Amino acid sequence: MAHPFSILLEKALKKSTPEDNVVLAEAEALRKKGYSVHEIYEVLQKLERELVQDKDRDIVGEAAEEFSKYIEE
Repeated sequence: MAHPFSILLEKALKKSTPEDNVVLAEAEALRKKGYSVHEIYEVLQKLERELVQDKDRDIVGEAAEEFSKYIEE
């Protein structure tokens, strides 16, 4: 069964463009709701590994890279 964050992030990916990373916005929204930054980051990394299209991997990879700042704090 897919992680609930994964489902939300995949929906955000469908709305994303290279100029407008909705995946990052969704990850930020989850963080602001108080969910674990480590859990969100793990789901981003897993999603990036599972994607086939380079375009999608780039968008999720960028989101994971930007979101990693919360892990390093």
